[in-house]
Order: sequence, then C-alpha cells, then structure tokens
Amino acid sequence: MARWNKALGRRLLERWYDYTPDSWQPDTVRKAVILCPKSVGDGMAIYPIIRALQARHVDWLCVVASHRNAPVFETLKSEGVEVQTVPRDRDYKAVKTLARSLRKRHGSIDLCVDATGHATSPGIYFVGKLKARMNLTYSAYNMQAFADFGQPITYDTSLPTRWSKLIEDVGLGSVEGRFELPIPANIDQEVHQWASELGPYVLFNLDGGADYRCISMAKAKALMDTVHKTTGLPLVIPYAPSGEQKAVQLAKQFPFVHTFPGPCSLLVSAALVKYAAVVFSPDTSIVHIASAYNRPTVGVYTVIDSAWQPQATLHEIIHSTDHVEQGLTPERLADAFKRVYPASAEIL
Repeated sequence: MARWNKALGRRLLERWYDYTPDSWQPDTVRKAVILCPKSVGDGMAIYPIIRALQARHVDWLCVVASHRNAPVFETLKSEGVEVQTVPRDRDYKAVKTLARSLRKRHGSIDLCVDATGHATSPGIYFVGKLKARMNLTYSAYNMQAFADFGQPITYDTSLPTRWSKLIEDVGLGSVEGRFELPIPANIDQEVHQWASELGPYVLFNLDGGADYRCISMAKAKALMDTVHKTTGLPLVIPYAPSGEQKAVQLAKQFPFVHTFPGPCSLLVSAALVKYAAVVFSPDTSIVHIASAYNRPTVGVYTVIDSAWQPQATLHEIIHSTDHVEQGLTPERLADAFKRVYPASAEIL
C-alpha cells in the first residue's frame, strides 16, 4: 500500500508540474541547464553532456550541483560555465527557488537536462518551475515535458556511456562516455611535486560516504601490510575531515604509510589518485576518479552495478556482501593487486 501511495503521489506531482515543450530541435540550443545536485560520481558522469554542449558553443551553460559534488565542476568556471549549488537534491524549496531565479535572470532557457536519477521529485520540481523549451533525461518520467524518442534509455553500461549514447541518439553530438574530474592547476602542481619526491605509491582509500563502505582501523592495519608486501610500494591515504584522525594515526604507526602534508579535499584526493601507481577503494567516488585518469584500480563493491564499475583499463573488483569488510581478506586483496599491478609478481 505504501508503495502504491508513493507511486500515486509521484504521478500527481508529475501531472501538476507538467507542460507542453517545443518540438525537439537540438540545433536551436543556446542556453542550457544541467540538474545534478547529487554525489561525486553523478557529477563526474555528466561530463559527456557538458562536453557536447561546449562543442556546440552554447551562449550560456549552467550546472546545478550539490555542495558535495560542486568541486567536480570547479575548473569549468574558468571556461565560462556557471555553477549553482543547492544544499542537496531533496531540498525541494531550494530546488524550486533556484529554477525560478534562473528563469527570471535568463528568460527562456532552451534545454534542461535532468541528471538526478530515476524520475526524482527534485527533477519534477525543477523542470516544472524552469519550463525550458526542451527537456532531456534517460529516466522514466511520465511527463510530456520530456522529449519522447520512442523507447526508454536502459543501456547496460556505465553512466557516462549512457549519457554519451543518449546524446548521440538525440543529435546533440558525439562525445566519449567517460568520467571526468578536472583538477585546478595550482592543486595539481602542488600534489605532483610532493608525489614526485615520494615516488610510485599505492593510493589506499579507507572510507566511503556510508558506514558499510568504511574500513576500520584494525582491518586497515592487516590490509595495508599485505598491500605493501605485495607491491613493495609505500601507501598514501586520502581522507575527508571525518577520516583524518584514522589516516594520521596509521601514518604515524607504519613507516610506509603517508598522508599529504597539506589540507585534504576532494580535489587534492583527485590529484593523489592521478599520480598513483595503483588505486584501492571501497567507495566508488575514488574509483571513478581512477577511471578518469586510467589508473590501475582495485575496487570493493557490495553490489555490482554496471553504471558504477571501474573503467580503468586494468581493474579488479572484490565483491563483498552487506559490508565491505566482510568479503575483504588479505589473500583476496593480494591476488587482486597482483592482477592490476604486474610489477608485484616480480617482487614476490
């Protein structure tokens, strides 16, 4: 009953905010907005849309981000892309207020791309308030406001590839389907200098956005020792503010474990991934950054989803169950590292 009521509520919301768009004419797009106030991976996945619209030299492009994924778009500001943020996608008031503000400032907007996911309420609110001439998404909305190309977009591939395929199908352009996270030059240079002095290293991420994606201190000690013995490389731990204490303690306890000496941030972590010899992570955000820079990757997944798997040429997935630690043994980790970092086989 609860599911039925939710579906009915969603349908009523769609009908309330629905409207009739113009016919689909991609060559008339001059002003465009992409709605993506989601996670880091979602933000990295929409770069095919951004690149396609930039290639068309649109007059104005805006990305609506969350505070969490806004750094993913930092370098775009210097390219003339406007980046707006809302606290989170479920902050419906902020989403609606921003849509009204953009329409008031820019008048009629040609295209709105909803990248919030599978027919979300924030997408309905934003599209209904913005009232762009055309709307595009791969989600299953029941709204005539979205262009209907005859069949739902359900590609069994990574999320950037889905966007790339959709863009090509609708005539917006042909771009590579890949994750991107451009790094500001000053951060890239600072991290590169430090990484060059350290030499080849393993980027060893311990934490994710949820408890079941985090590795405990006790487990980390056993795993890091295994990785160091397997690869012969030092380990570098990136961290968010919540993980700083654990990372610093481990770096003090193990001589082969390091942390970046400056303040850590998502962009610093991205640069540390970029210059790593191999990357390990129980969280997909770091995995996607490794995919963006094609770094050999070992990822731990509790659910295997084609949308979020590693795209790096060399990668291995360790499948766990309800918590990343449950299927993560030193033996499985050593085997995975041997397959993605061939030099380790010569060390043993």
